[in-house]
Amino acid sequence: MKNASNKPKYLDPSHWDYFLKLEADFADTLRYIECCEANEAAFSTEFAKQLVCICTECEALIKKICKATDPKNPATNMGHYKRSTLKAFPGIHKAPVYLGRRRRTLHPFADWHTTGGRLEWWNAYQDIKHHRDSNLEKANLGNTLNALSALLLLEIYLHAGIFANGTKELYGTRLLRAPGMPRTTIEPATDSLPNLPGHS
Repeated sequence: MKNASNKPKYLDPSHWDYFLKLEADFADTLRYIECCEANEAAFSTEFAKQLVCICTECEALIKKICKATDPKNPATNMGHYKRSTLKAFPGIHKAPVYLGRRRRTLHPFADWHTTGGRLEWWNAYQDIKHHRDSNLEKANLGNTLNALSALLLLEIYLHAGIFANGTKELYGTRLLRAPGMPRTTIEPATDSLPNLPGHS
């Protein structure tokens, strides 16, 4: 991870605003389908749209990690992204995201713990982006939820580990929470993600 003294000053707040919009779009789908493991294979064109939007933003943020921590990395594919992200935050595979009242915990980068490990939600995005007609079943609730969870983790790592913003403004989510986020506008975080400054 970059030394704190070398951090770029601030990450534009529009990234967090956009995350909240993407999360709200996903939350709206839960009026029609329960967010549980039994429904993770349920797919739709709406999830296809959301998966592409979410993963496009993941790619934008992960490129910022590459640029800040590994500027010689060409950052043109997931292999490059993985190398730089694990170099900066080797514990990201352990990072949890909590799904509110549904009492579920997700680990969207868990597959990076193994050599050659590939992220199922990212592969689904690539298949939907390039061959949606033959891969629509991959635009499902499970992949969309894991992609959104990954985006939340990237937001936190960028705000607190790469940029100088910190996490005090990362509130307002409807469904998801991760360590390091304040619980309310006046209640600071009491937990943290692996590899963030001053934390394990």
